[in-house]
Amino acid sequence: MIKKNDILDLTIEDLGVNGEGIGKVDGYTLFVKDGVIGDKVTVKVMKANKNFGFARLMEIKEPSKDRVSPRCSVARQCGGCQIQCINYKEQLRFKKNKVYNNLVRIGGQSDFVMNDVMGMDEPFNYRNKSQFPVGMDKEGNIISGFYAGRTHSIIGVDNCLLGIEKDGDVNGTIMHIVKTFMNIYNIKPYDEKTHKGLVRHVLIRI
Repeated sequence: MIKKNDILDLTIEDLGVNGEGIGKVDGYTLFVKDGVIGDKVTVKVMKANKNFGFARLMEIKEPSKDRVSPRCSVARQCGGCQIQCINYKEQLRFKKNKVYNNLVRIGGQSDFVMNDVMGMDEPFNYRNKSQFPVGMDKEGNIISGFYAGRTHSIIGVDNCLLGIEKDGDVNGTIMHIVKTFMNIYNIKPYDEKTHKGLVRHVLIRI
């Protein structure tokens, strides 16, 4: 029986609706964040339910042919980009299948033709809006970035590769100015535990 903290070897066979890898051990299904179809991996079970569980990717023993190195240095920690480790062609296939399955399973549709997804020439630096949560680190310094997956813990970063680039690192420059201003005038980030502080998010739109 699979239980929490077990270390297991498995092959990623499919992707879940949120882009997590899916593998099986003796018929037991495990969801593995950052797994790519075709990966042979070692995982650690973090949560084990009766019929399925969730595991952390510990080692990629043999990478999938569709695996790529994420361009973003915090892609794995950040909760924003779940499939950046998959090549772009397969990302588009995953998104097409997700929409198709929603139309069939949720929408009850069957008599339709679905074309391929029209991708971008460059799938980065295209969003004209970015929202950065603001908080304090353990040393009491103001930080901004993005939430780690399924948490409100902030991964410190002042820019995002999906954000638009115009005349240099606009988002990074603005966030530096905002945090400097907050430090000079002793403006505190909002604290979700104490419900004190002023600045919760900074939204930048170009």
